[in-house]
Amino acid sequence: MKKISVLMIIAVIMTSCSLSKQEKTARKTIDGTWSLTKVTYDSPGTFNATLFDDTTASCFEGSQWFFRSNNSTGTYNIINANCPTGERNIRWSSNEIGKGTGNYDFTMKFTDEKKNDIQKNVGYRMALNYLDDNSMTLVQTVNFEGKPFKINLNFTRLTQ
Repeated sequence: MKKISVLMIIAVIMTSCSLSKQEKTARKTIDGTWSLTKVTYDSPGTFNATLFDDTTASCFEGSQWFFRSNNSTGTYNIINANCPTGERNIRWSSNEIGKGTGNYDFTMKFTDEKKNDIQKNVGYRMALNYLDDNSMTLVQTVNFEGKPFKINLNFTRLTQ
């Protein structure tokens, strides 16, 4: 009888921690290779922010991103020769904010080649503002001059 109770508890925990159907669909849609085609800002003016404590937004334009949904890993590759080029390993997730809202957070952390976190307490949270089979927009809100400032990362799918 004890074994059955333990198995039931494990089943309940596994079910409660599993992704919703909408989250699974979003993750599957994200799966594949994307190009970060354009970085825009919601505020008027000329800006060139540093993204993810890595390099400038202009260096990110044209970068290639790969997302693998089955283990939440991926990479992005800066390919602009005028920038610090190379591939960076990441761990990512996309989670619905509130059940049935359709609003998603997208989080990302840097990892090494073995998928271990390399910055223990550092990660990046963005809003998954738009997603379909061919385009995606992530929006990072930062504080600029004491006010919220939105950076829009606009992606186009290259392959699934």
